[in-house]
Parts: sequence; C-alpha cells; structure tokens
Amino acid sequence: MSDTPSPALTRRGLLATGAGLGAAAALSATSSARAQVSARPGAPAINRNLPDVAVVGAGAFGGWAALSLREAGAKVTLVDAYGPGNPRASSGDESRLLRLSYGPREIYTRWARRAQTLWEQRQEEFGTRLFYPNGSLRTMSADALAEQRALFDRLSVPYEVLSPDEVHARWPQVDFSEYETVFYEPTGGVVKAREAMVAASEAFMHKGGTMRIGHAKAAPAGGSAPLTVDGEPLACGAALFACGPWLPRVFPELLGDRIVTPRREIFYVGSPIDDHRYRWEHLPNIADSHTYTAADVDYGTKIAANLRDVPMDPDDGDRMASGFLRAQVEDYVARRFPGLVGQPIVATRVCQVELSDNGHFIIDRHPDLPGVWVAGGGSGHAFKMGPTIGEYLAARVLDQPGDSATDALFSLASHKARTHE
Repeated sequence: MSDTPSPALTRRGLLATGAGLGAAAALSATSSARAQVSARPGAPAINRNLPDVAVVGAGAFGGWAALSLREAGAKVTLVDAYGPGNPRASSGDESRLLRLSYGPREIYTRWARRAQTLWEQRQEEFGTRLFYPNGSLRTMSADALAEQRALFDRLSVPYEVLSPDEVHARWPQVDFSEYETVFYEPTGGVVKAREAMVAASEAFMHKGGTMRIGHAKAAPAGGSAPLTVDGEPLACGAALFACGPWLPRVFPELLGDRIVTPRREIFYVGSPIDDHRYRWEHLPNIADSHTYTAADVDYGTKIAANLRDVPMDPDDGDRMASGFLRAQVEDYVARRFPGLVGQPIVATRVCQVELSDNGHFIIDRHPDLPGVWVAGGGSGHAFKMGPTIGEYLAARVLDQPGDSATDALFSLASHKARTHE
C-alpha cells in the first residue's frame, strides 16, 4: 500500500465528536497527519499534535486497524498493556490456521480469501515469511459438507472430498479411518502469529505511527478525553478499543455478558530428528470432531486440547499446561498420528479466546460514549482475517461508505448474552 494520504480519508467521523473530545485539537491533528504521511516513511514527527485516532490493543483487531488507519492518512497512537504479540494476548503464540471453510457464513470465506492475498503481500512488504500454504483437512457432517460444497462451488473455491483411504494414500502419516469422508481445502495454510503482530507494529511505527505501552481505560462520558493511559487523559478525535479478552472488563455493562474468555491449552509435539513427514511442506492442517492441529513450522506439530469453556483471567490466570490435557493430546496423537507416539511435548502455550454468542465479531460504536468504538469477539477465527479486519475497521472509524448488511451483522444489537458452557 502507498504511504500517500488517501483522498477517501474523511474528518467527518473524527470531528463530529469534537464537542466532547476537543474539536480544535482533532482538526489540527488531521491536517498534521496528512502532512506527515506525505513525508518519507520513518520521518520524525513534525510536532506533538494530538492523534486523530487512539487504538487500544495491538492484536488482530487493533494492530491491523492501526496500520490501516495510518496508511489511510490518520495520525494514530497504538496502546497496548503488554506489547504486540505478548503471551497474554489472544493474538500471541507461534501460529494460527488460515482456512476458507465457514459453512454457509459466506462473509468469512470472502474475508479469509481477501486476507490470504493480504498476508502474501504483507510478508513481502515486511521482508519476513509469515504465511505457509499447506492446505487443510476437515471432517464435517453430511449436511455441513453439502452446505460447504455449495458455497465453494458458487465462489469457485477449490476443494476435494476424500475417502480415508485416499487421505492415507496421499499422507500415510495420518489416520482418518473412523470417518467416512474428509474435506480437503488446498488453499489453507499456517500463519506465524506472534511474529506477524510484531511485524505489523514495526511497520506501523515505520510509517509514522506512535506506539505506547500502557494501561488504557475508557473515560466517563462528558470528560475531556475518551480514554486514559496509565491514569493520564489521552485526547483524540476517536478511540477504538480492540483489546480482546480485556474488552468485557473495560466495558462491563456493555460487553460483560456478550463476550466470554475461556481458557485454551496448546501442545507442540516434536518429530524424530530424521522424520520430516509432519512439517508443513508434507502435511495439511487438520480439524476434526476431536480438536484441530497445525503442521510443524519449525516449532513442532501444534495440537489444541479439547477443553470446555473454563473462564480465563487474561492478567493473572495460570498459564501452565494441565497434565490431564497432556494425556488427552497423547491419546489424540495415537489416534491420528501414530508415527508421533512417544515423541516429546517440546512446548506448551496457555491462552484464551473471546467468544460471542453467535460466533460473529462485535464491531460498533459505543452507544453512550461519543467517538468511541469497540471491536472484539474474535471467536477463534479473527486472527486469520486480521489484515481484512484492519481495512474494515479503518473504513468504519473514518466514516467511509461500507456495506450496511455487514455493519448490522457485527452490531451490538445483533448479539445477545453469552454464558460459559
């Protein structure tokens, strides 16, 4: 993307909230943003004008939104309590999966396909490998398979429906004998997670964005600024809170019953030193009725333990893996990857996801705080679409024309209370 300000950048959305957020400061900041983005990437700030937009959270929602906003010409401050890619973040860990299969939810297939293009472009721009295309194998019920095939046929997305014997013939290291059919999606892949968010934040700063490590809170309505950072007000034209598992804490009355943050445990199984069959070049990712896996991208084969929605405290929760879930993973390895039986667990990660009631994202204006936006409820699939989400959020915050049906799907009004199961 060009570093030149886009003519589509509008100040209407930023300055309409000026009465409560400092209209004169926001106007000055927007003019300054245009001038600074025109300068060479990495040029020092000309002055200390206030940001057009403050983004809270440097993960899949906030990190990509901050970068897209900056590239659109806005002056942006990105705030994160622990830093991009940190181990407490839902966008941390080593890897995430990219797939296009979302049943009848066409928007996510389209967004994931757009994201795949952007991942490939971004890794070239960033100068680091982030996307590893290796396909995916998924099991589905007969009805789900019919829905998925119909959508992929309509969108011309390639796929195959394989028998267990056909899977075994292509990938002898995998055993799917308990299923009748397996859905193969050749366009799937693995994305480096932590490295991607670090790279996105570095690109954001290289293009003139400001990064701050600090504890952000929403300020009460009618205050001089929409948020505080480490107790000090941060005036800006608009504020986007995209802080993942912390969103229900920042806005307990608004989101406390709409987003839950259950614990997830991840195990990485090492291969024998001379056995490369489980590397991404030789094995697709797998999602079945038991769990999901990611092929080895220099860190071991990733296997997610199957845990019910046990609440997770993102700040103080215990991040040591559980012994009984390790046993579960070892049982899964014996079933699906017989060649890895007896191999060591080389790493573990404990994280959390943010689940909404219906699995759709929550992206909307705060109903009571002018100029404040909330974005979250990633529901386990936001990361792969991060670059696409960033484009969408930037357009929303800048009040650019969009698709009303998509906006309604992600609105607060479309979500009900979500409780732990």
